Amino acid sequence: MKIWNKIPIEENGDKLISIPSYFNFFDPHPYFNLGAPYKDKTALWKLRKEVVNRLVKVNDYLISKNSFYLLIYDGWRPLEVQEFMFKRAFSLECEKLDIDVSIENMKSYPYILKKVEKFWAYPSFDSNCPPPHSTGGALDVCLSDKYGNLVEMGSQVDQMDNSSIPNFYEKVNSEEAIIWNSRRNLLREIMSKFGFTQHPNEWWHFSYGDQLWAWKNKKENALYGKI
Repeated sequence: MKIWNKIPIEENGDKLISIPSYFNFFDPHPYFNLGAPYKDKTALWKLRKEVVNRLVKVNDYLISKNSFYLLIYDGWRPLEVQEFMFKRAFSLECEKLDIDVSIENMKSYPYILKKVEKFWAYPSFDSNCPPPHSTGGALDVCLSDKYGNLVEMGSQVDQMDNSSIPNFYEKVNSEEAIIWNSRRNLLREIMSKFGFTQHPNEWWHFSYGDQLWAWKNKKENALYGKI
């Protein structure tokens, strides 16, 4: 459980809708392509209505001020998908460490779980602490050129190391680091301008209405529970 999971949820009933097709999307969908258990492709690329409304404003503002566009990497995740991806991340981390362990014994390796949970919310089915993406209020987003090509940001989305921390490149003295840091700052500033909150460990993760958003903005309650 994260500190923000202590924030109570007062579900406001905002509907889950499709993100407009004129956005740039990461193609193919990264988790569907791995075999994550979505019911079908109609479950992809969805967010709460108010989140989509704000995202449209972000994209319009970004295009008007810069040569970049938003690239949507992921949005709402059913809990089953979150569970699939969490277990996959745990298994990959075990492989890196040359540890042979079954998923059923995950809790016997708390130091690995701790690293995974830094980047992947635990797939809790407890309605009081849902994974952010399973509320429809969180999304993973990058910058792209006008053709939808991903712009380099200094680490890959879902890269599980310190280079994914939003301000990692602030004190790195290289030409590339300066560029990556400026792009991360641009993404954060524009998303924040329209009410989004950034995850402390992931430059690509932003949310509106969930418990993390409520905690960082000192709200009494979150607007979105799990869907």
